[in-house]
Amino acid sequence: VRVTNNNRSPMKSLALTFVLIPVLSFLLQLFVPIEYAIRAKYRLPFPTEQENLTAGGSYPDFLPSIAATYGANGFPLVVSPTNALTILYTIDELVHWVETNKAWLDDKLEIHGGILFRGFLAAVFSPPNFERLALTIEPNLESVYLGTSSRTTISGTQVIHTSSDYTGWRIIPAHLEMSFKPVFPKRIFFYAHEPNEGAGGETPLVDFRQVFRDLKRTSSGVVERFKERNVKYIRQYNDLKEGPCYNYFIHKDWQSMFQTDNATLAGQKAKENGFDWSFEKEVVAPDGSKTYKGTMSLTNIRPPTRIHPQTGDEIWSNHMNVLHADTISAEFAFSAQHLQSWKYVAIHYFFEVVVLLQSYLSAGGTAEIGHHATHEDGEEMNSADVDIIKQMVWKNTIVYQHQKGDVALLDNYRVGHGRQPYRGKRSIMTTWH
Repeated sequence: VRVTNNNRSPMKSLALTFVLIPVLSFLLQLFVPIEYAIRAKYRLPFPTEQENLTAGGSYPDFLPSIAATYGANGFPLVVSPTNALTILYTIDELVHWVETNKAWLDDKLEIHGGILFRGFLAAVFSPPNFERLALTIEPNLESVYLGTSSRTTISGTQVIHTSSDYTGWRIIPAHLEMSFKPVFPKRIFFYAHEPNEGAGGETPLVDFRQVFRDLKRTSSGVVERFKERNVKYIRQYNDLKEGPCYNYFIHKDWQSMFQTDNATLAGQKAKENGFDWSFEKEVVAPDGSKTYKGTMSLTNIRPPTRIHPQTGDEIWSNHMNVLHADTISAEFAFSAQHLQSWKYVAIHYFFEVVVLLQSYLSAGGTAEIGHHATHEDGEEMNSADVDIIKQMVWKNTIVYQHQKGDVALLDNYRVGHGRQPYRGKRSIMTTWH
């Protein structure tokens, strides 16, 4: 063994490394376009610019006091006061206006898929006021949430929740709320109580009706293959009693999911909602009774499309875009390009490696990663099909920055939502029917 005397301090080397990494990242950002670091299948053929919400057209119905405009993509319709006087609308006055024009709002929601109330700061400045406005539009809002991310009910309200309790760097792919269920919400609301400052943090909106039409027109049999083979959802929830869970692909514990510490009761609730269930550990007592512990797995099978009950349109309506194991890395590629961030390039490749290792090293493959989507028979989806679906979703995505007091009402049968990563504080709230 040859020993070389080296006077360089390990701490100095470490410090030098931490200096060089941001310097190299800065130089890369200056001289190398982000797109060159993204493989072709994840590269966007268009810039993800902020949507111009007034470029498409307008309705003169309530001028000169209230304007109603929409962007080039036709959604959402933006309803906003037109001058300083109408910014003084109180919550009572806004609720009265909504009650008086409810038929008009319902008609325009069916046409545009979403309505954004913007500029009513004197009316919608608190969660209780948001709740009152939402209940005026939809009196039967729900409080039971069986979705994939964690949420918290807002103090002082009955049916208002945080949109997600994820930390800011995490991403939420676009989806129709709880579309993996046999019966899922008709409408969903979002309220921008405290928008983040700076880039990111948007709630991207996706027209899944147009996704279906584009898939039918441009892809080679994707819709037909999915209709023939359906979509199987696989979701896992950790056991709160076993301590913290650090698996990125497991989003919350089954106790929070079903609001009970009783595993048998959780299983009954799962079955009532159309899910097959099992637990990691099953203990059989001498009298034959069973108790369950550990990670809870839920599976269910759904068709890839649905018919819109009001319009009769066929919609690409499934949760594959959230639950497929490859989605997380793909979505960070989208964010890297949208936000021009090398940080998200690195995270994109990190999750590609994680999923690849899981598929080779685990006996159950990607089905045991925490959440996944396959075909009905358990066979993996064709990677080319997954790629073309992602591309059609991105093609029909619009992004816009939140403004304080924004209230978005979405037709959840047609228009999906997601979340871009962000830094700093951000408070977006939600409720649904």
